[in-house]
Amino acid sequence: MLHPDQMRHVSILVVKDQLPNLLSYAGSKKLFHLTEVEDNGLPGGARRYQALELLAKASTVKNRIASLTTALQTGESRIESLKVPVDNLEELANFLDDETLKLEHSVRQIDDEQGKIQTEKEQTSELSRFLSGLEKVGVSLDAIAGSGFLTSLAGEAITETIPSVQRELDLITYGNLIFAITDTAGKSQTFLAIFPSVFQDDAKQAVTALGAKPGPPWTGLPPDPKNAKEVIDSRLLDLEKVSKELDEKKAGFAKEKGPRIKSLATLSEILDLRTKALSGSGATEATVLLQAWVPEHSAKEVGEGLSKACNGLASMYVEEESKNHGESPTEDPASTTDADPPTLVKAPSWTRPLQSIIDNFGIPSYGETNPLPFMILTFPLIYGLMFGDIGEGLLFIALGIFLLYLKRKKAKVFEIGQIFVNGAELVLMLGIGVTIFGFVFGDIFGFESTQVLGIPPLFAPTAGAFPTSPNVAPSTANLIVYMIFILFFGVAHYLSGLAINAYNKIRHHEYRHAFLGPICWAWFYAMFIYAAVLVVNSGFKFSVLLQNPLVVILLFVPFGLLGYGEGGLHLMEVFIGAGSNTLSYLRIWALNLADFAVKFAFFTSFGIVGAVFGNILVMILEGLIVFVQTLRLHWVEWFGKFYEGTGHPFAPYQEPMTWIVAQ
Repeated sequence: MLHPDQMRHVSILVVKDQLPNLLSYAGSKKLFHLTEVEDNGLPGGARRYQALELLAKASTVKNRIASLTTALQTGESRIESLKVPVDNLEELANFLDDETLKLEHSVRQIDDEQGKIQTEKEQTSELSRFLSGLEKVGVSLDAIAGSGFLTSLAGEAITETIPSVQRELDLITYGNLIFAITDTAGKSQTFLAIFPSVFQDDAKQAVTALGAKPGPPWTGLPPDPKNAKEVIDSRLLDLEKVSKELDEKKAGFAKEKGPRIKSLATLSEILDLRTKALSGSGATEATVLLQAWVPEHSAKEVGEGLSKACNGLASMYVEEESKNHGESPTEDPASTTDADPPTLVKAPSWTRPLQSIIDNFGIPSYGETNPLPFMILTFPLIYGLMFGDIGEGLLFIALGIFLLYLKRKKAKVFEIGQIFVNGAELVLMLGIGVTIFGFVFGDIFGFESTQVLGIPPLFAPTAGAFPTSPNVAPSTANLIVYMIFILFFGVAHYLSGLAINAYNKIRHHEYRHAFLGPICWAWFYAMFIYAAVLVVNSGFKFSVLLQNPLVVILLFVPFGLLGYGEGGLHLMEVFIGAGSNTLSYLRIWALNLADFAVKFAFFTSFGIVGAVFGNILVMILEGLIVFVQTLRLHWVEWFGKFYEGTGHPFAPYQEPMTWIVAQ
């Protein structure tokens, strides 16, 4: 947990027909972080594995299955066992291509039928509305049948467009126009226009250009609009019946083919993963070369297991450890180097939310100290120092337990709520920190724990700062003591970061950089703080430093060594950061004061109701602010002393473990 696992780079040579067995074994062990074989790492006579065609086919199959799953909604289906050529990628790709193409064709036929019925329903429904409009204005269908000198044009347009449609038709027909609004529905209106038939084509083109939809033709209908509407409505009922039958047909198809589609989805994922794994490999006529990072402690075990899984027709070569640091390769043409190993961080499950905070800043670099063990203590500690309250802490703990329950039940919640569910363990840790410091400070929902629980505080920072009687003068003694404590806590936290930095460098045998870097930095910083304390205690008389020349010497010697070893830019960073970083820890003091002040103000102004509202406000708003400030003190003030976070995560090759191949 303190250090990422040591990694070893390996080369794996396997006979082609054993390749599926190798990938199946690697996918089940989840210990092979595959890397691309460099061109200069290919053995003589080898070439890069040609996987472009497979990749394209795998992508096509994957998209088809996604479309089928969405169209048929097969998420809850069981898995069907299939006879599949899973041991041959080309045959598997062809099998999946054929199967998904057949299913896609069947679904497309149903969709096409549904589309035609839906279009006909819409047209029939529009015609029913037009006929309703004709019935209202008392116009017979014979009068607008479109024969002889006059013709008609019925359609639908947005209400705001209707005046433009009428105006355009009036211009085209030179005023020989009868125009009527037949119906209004929502934001659109249907219209009927009667004009000389010679203008028919121009009129249709004009209304279409204005966004209007010409209505469907009405032939073979009774001349009475009422009777015609009855015929149309009967046709609409028939269409609804056919549409329902098609929906049932699609649902039945989904139920029948759902298990098969789910099985094909699993096989498609295997095809996609194996094809991508091979795209970075090398190949000869008979063998395939893959390279990967594996955890050092598992290298021997997985090498033996790999050979056994491939019936002795695969071998794994573990490269020399020096190659993990980018040294030159040996004469072995199958070997290659990767100077940037992935980072495999193993941490208990209950620390994952805290580890994700570290990862959001940056993945630990290979061989770099992981801050997690220290943050298990410091994160809730700093949070509690800002936000100590027995009552609110217990509510945090209750919330953490509830979120943990939802997390273990894998309950689905809204998007923002899911963030808190994922961080359930962290909420619980913060609640413990808040509760502990609530007892230390003697604060329970803004009231003194002595009065509520009969438990006296160990130290109350705000004691006397907010007197309840105007005759009592406020006292800042405890606030000043707490401020001094926080400053020295900040100094300790700052120095711990430099200590980890020195440890990292010594661990990697960078003794010179360790001494001229973090050790001299810590030396200068400690003397800087000591000098500052002397000046403050003397009433800000800087001349006190001259009374003991040793202090000045011990202050400037590490300063000079830093400049010599790390350069002027780093020297300026140390000098400026020494004071500003330390003062940043006063955020702890300020937010602790603000927490109590808000609750005190609401209680004194609005009584018990105000106290309740004030505590709710503090828990929601200030709770988030305190979290952000705790995060800042770690990411900026602390991480900046030792943590780079420039690594990339260990991403092992893995396959779906649900086998759906019939035996």
